[in-house]
Amino acid sequence: MKKYLHIALKVVLSLILITPILGLTGIFPPATRDLYNTDVAFTFIEMLTETGYVIWLMSVVHIAALFCLWTRREALGAALVLPITVNVVAFHAFLDGGLLTGGASLGNIMLAINLYLLYVNRQAFQSLIDRR
Repeated sequence: MKKYLHIALKVVLSLILITPILGLTGIFPPATRDLYNTDVAFTFIEMLTETGYVIWLMSVVHIAALFCLWTRREALGAALVLPITVNVVAFHAFLDGGLLTGGASLGNIMLAINLYLLYVNRQAFQSLIDRR
């Protein structure tokens, strides 16, 4: 049962990681003001979209993380996605009206799964934490 839950969580995280890649290809329409709770959040997303490099950077990191998640490098995949996950959650917490808004749900799910994967693979990070 634990193994199936683990695989299901990896699938959900993979689906979330695919969204910026699909956004880069133009499958998703551009962001509109009604998707965000505040004008500041929408302005921030507009600036990121106009520069373009953030979506490319996120897509490259997400492709690398997807590769790692499914090729027995799960700890590396979780570590790669962690900074982006923290930024998504912080964006919703500080700019978009809080963590309990509808837009924050994917970020919250992503954070929970990421923390789970980091906890499950904590032995891989033990050498980074040891004082030796």
